[in-house]
Amino acid sequence: MNIAIPCLNTILVDRDMIQANNYNPNSVPRDKMELLKQSIIDNGFCFPIVVSWSEEDEKYIIIDGFHRFTICQPNWLDIRQVPVVVLQHDLARRMAATIQFNKARGVHAVDKDADVVRALLEQGQTDLEIAHSLGLDIDTVMRYKQMTGILDLFKYVEYSASWTIEQDDHE
Repeated sequence: MNIAIPCLNTILVDRDMIQANNYNPNSVPRDKMELLKQSIIDNGFCFPIVVSWSEEDEKYIIIDGFHRFTICQPNWLDIRQVPVVVLQHDLARRMAATIQFNKARGVHAVDKDADVVRALLEQGQTDLEIAHSLGLDIDTVMRYKQMTGILDLFKYVEYSASWTIEQDDHE
């Protein structure tokens, strides 16, 4: 298996060229933000923010590291040049990567997970693709679909006939 090591390609980017995504399901309480701030002061910026370039927004969109990015703002540490790793991901892969990074760390908000599942379905991903990329079982994908309004999710799906009615020639 050939595994990429993108952290070796860390670059510095002006924080104004970076923007949050609109699907991050994690939230961090104020005391943990203070701890993150102190960690960066004590240890330096050890973990770059993971981003992907958006042609549409003409900015780097955060995949992982929103709270580290927040700590870089003027009301925290006021770090102008932010270390980032740039991944070449489309929206579906960015969303999946955000969930993967968050789940690998621990605390996670389920209702936002359901919103991500809905968004991936709307982008044409199958239940199996979503389950695989987000580390979910199929039952969980189905529950999330129900949480977000299952009827809307299937509005444009074409169904194949599971059985057909044939004319009885003996009548």
